Amino acid sequence: MNQSPIKAILFDMDGTLIKHTWQYEQITSALFEKFADALAPVTRDEFYSVFWTKNVDMWYMMIDGAIDGDTAQRYSYVNTLRALGKELALADEMVAAWVKLVLAEASPFEDTFSVLETLRRKYTVGIVTNGFSTMQRAKINHYGLDDHVDFSLVSEEVGFHKPDVRIFEAALRRAGNVLPSQAVFIGDNLTTDIAGALASGIHPVWVAGTADGTPPDGVATIQSLTDLLALLPNI
Repeated sequence: MNQSPIKAILFDMDGTLIKHTWQYEQITSALFEKFADALAPVTRDEFYSVFWTKNVDMWYMMIDGAIDGDTAQRYSYVNTLRALGKELALADEMVAAWVKLVLAEASPFEDTFSVLETLRRKYTVGIVTNGFSTMQRAKINHYGLDDHVDFSLVSEEVGFHKPDVRIFEAALRRAGNVLPSQAVFIGDNLTTDIAGALASGIHPVWVAGTADGTPPDGVATIQSLTDLLALLPNI
């Protein structure tokens, strides 16, 4: 990496710049509790089982371009409520409640902003995140991440999703048409982030943290964002 004229530093968002203190099951449980009376006698486990299945279905429909992200999010709930025999009008309230729950439990890592500001003194810095545009933009706006980077790309808006090389290529264009060898991608997911960056010819850096797995040979590994600074030349 030190032999390459690095010009752009690209980051995944969830799990890399933002820490999530709850797992998906915990957020779903909290959502259920807010609507438990309206959902009775449905149990939390029944709700979770149905909602997970419907949510995955809608996610892939969005990925395949069949529907937009807002529709996919809403129909995760509509289809769950329909399957459970409950009032479909609850769907919009549940979408809004989910967003609030995610924003309440997540927060930037302690060194997120200091590292981003240090890097921007020399490099073009961007965010490349998978997800529904409404949800991901809510996070970016809530935490003010756009104030600390030069650009942000959400997969729904691009039309391609990590590890598809086309979203990485879009990021390189936004970074000023830099070459893959002139960019570094930092992420916590070995499949979407690290494999995607490698396939694109971008230097990958894996944020191991508490994640399981082993990166491919030659992939740099860090425990925190601050560790990244020692990997890059002339910071």
